[in-house]
Amino acid sequence: MNVPAPNDPELDALLGAYALDALDTDERIRVDVYLAGNARARDEVDELRESAASLALAPVDDATAPPELWDRIARTIQDDLAPEIGSGGDTGGADLAARRTRRLARSVRWVSLVAAAAAVAAALLAAQVISLHHRLDDARTTGEKDAAAAFVRAGRAAGARQVALAPAHGAAVARVVLLPDGSGYVKNDGLARLDAEHTYQLWALTGTADRTVAISAGVLGPNPNAAAFRTSPDVHGFAITVERSPGVAQPSQTPYASATLT
Repeated sequence: MNVPAPNDPELDALLGAYALDALDTDERIRVDVYLAGNARARDEVDELRESAASLALAPVDDATAPPELWDRIARTIQDDLAPEIGSGGDTGGADLAARRTRRLARSVRWVSLVAAAAAVAAALLAAQVISLHHRLDDARTTGEKDAAAAFVRAGRAAGARQVALAPAHGAAVARVVLLPDGSGYVKNDGLARLDAEHTYQLWALTGTADRTVAISAGVLGPNPNAAAFRTSPDVHGFAITVERSPGVAQPSQTPYASATLT
């Protein structure tokens, strides 16, 4: 294998992608050999990796690009746009070649810095997505815990009516408590976990014995714990169906479990 030159513009342009592990095997090997003999390139890669890593680990509210990174980008662009000094009227071949070499070196540095900025943006986005995912999980868990505690409290309230929902042949899988004002809570006692494409949905049953009307009281998700709902206080029963996510306006399936209020 030919050892790269001490400063190779082509390999300098790959340093940003190298820092992100975004090179194929052949390119990575070439850059590995290049870094082994080029301290400046090693320092550049270390700086890019440190910037991306610090952003990925930062809280979302503080996840801003290091000022020194943007300063480096601004300085490099400014230098690249600045007019050549000392060229005078001499357009000799040697002088022209030298200016082209300097422009190429500045362009390579600019590309590398832009790659670093892209790495920073990617790290920022990843940090925000991970943090948002954790916040949603925490909110959902907290809401279910609160609903489970409220279910217990509501069961002790004056005028509360409770009912256990069960399949046509089988043990109860959920309980509902309904308060006189129409607010209520449902708690999972044995509903099996569904896949991500399906959800349990709770229905409040109203109308007459001859014509029952099902009104959605809430989409419970594929693996519910407890949930709050609000409906009309004159319902005479509840049912749970398994529906396609994210739920439906009217039941499309036979009730998985149901019960009549007494």
